[in-house]
Amino acid sequence: MLSHGLKMNDNKTEFIIFGTPIQLNKVECSDIDVGGDAVEKVDIVKNSGVNFDSVMNFDKHISSKIKIAFHNIHNIKKISKYLTRASVERLIHGLVFSHLDYCNSLLYGLPNFQIQRCQKIQNFAARLICGTGYRDHITPVLKNLHWLPTESRIQYKILTLVYTSVSGYAPIYLQTLCNRKTSSYSLRSCDSNELVVPRIKHKTLGGRAFAYVGPALWNSVPREIRESSTLIIFKRR
Repeated sequence: MLSHGLKMNDNKTEFIIFGTPIQLNKVECSDIDVGGDAVEKVDIVKNSGVNFDSVMNFDKHISSKIKIAFHNIHNIKKISKYLTRASVERLIHGLVFSHLDYCNSLLYGLPNFQIQRCQKIQNFAARLICGTGYRDHITPVLKNLHWLPTESRIQYKILTLVYTSVSGYAPIYLQTLCNRKTSSYSLRSCDSNELVVPRIKHKTLGGRAFAYVGPALWNSVPREIRESSTLIIFKRR
């Protein structure tokens, strides 16, 4: 820090320990000493607008985004009768999906009930745009709007990151996590633009890491989609 002219702000510095509930129960640590100052241990930290909790279930992050999105939907509904459908849809994309889709790739692998919390907000937004009743089935409404369900939107975001990585447009730290299969033998998988899926020890956290999820999802996509010439074509397919 000194070499870069930086100084630690004692009042704003905190640390967190990540792990499974069983692992965290084995750790007995309330604070650490850094340069003679005590740094307090916390259960939730905020980084780049995302609330990270110690067990990585993102419960507070999801609650925060849902609260903001629902508040914006409520306000849009108040003025929707004065707006065209196209205007309402633009507001929904700008004020609702901007929160639901922000860093949503981190939500991959969470329990279904957490994903459904976000899905309910998307359903509210879809009904508002189309004027659909709450008792009507939501699937036709989403198809009419050409909206992917929440879980599919998360996978879509991850696959987009993988495509930019294998194409050389993503940051280096992401490119190094997406390695094409190579072999001294003539294997079909090596000619189909598939990626190496690393082995993991713990599915709870390791199975949600981009290094594992990205290649696994990429290999599950049809070959013609993986071989799209541009990102725009890839997204359309």
